[in-house]
Amino acid sequence: MDVFSCSTRVETSDTSNLEELMPSDYYVTFFMQGQEKPTFFYRNDAVDGMRQSVSCQSKKRKRFDNRVILLKDTQNAVVFYEQNYRKRGCTIEGWQKRGGQWELSREIQEHV
Repeated sequence: MDVFSCSTRVETSDTSNLEELMPSDYYVTFFMQGQEKPTFFYRNDAVDGMRQSVSCQSKKRKRFDNRVILLKDTQNAVVFYEQNYRKRGCTIEGWQKRGGQWELSREIQEHV
């Protein structure tokens, strides 16, 4: 599993492979309409939220559209995509290569 294939794993409702790529210092920041400041979640809370999100999917699937992967250098990448599920949103993921393995180090989401 790597930065190029990871986003599609959530579509199957199996988050275990993605969770393995989230180091202990992972965090996600949510910018939501109507909130003055962003909300931060660290790894454990983010994983719980991700599991709940995919378990709530019944017949409706999350879509990851317009994905763009930008390599900053050989050790860092940024992935952008639109999520379309209950609400439309944009996600920016920060990936780092540590010990030869790509890890999802941070994530920013904003609902539109």
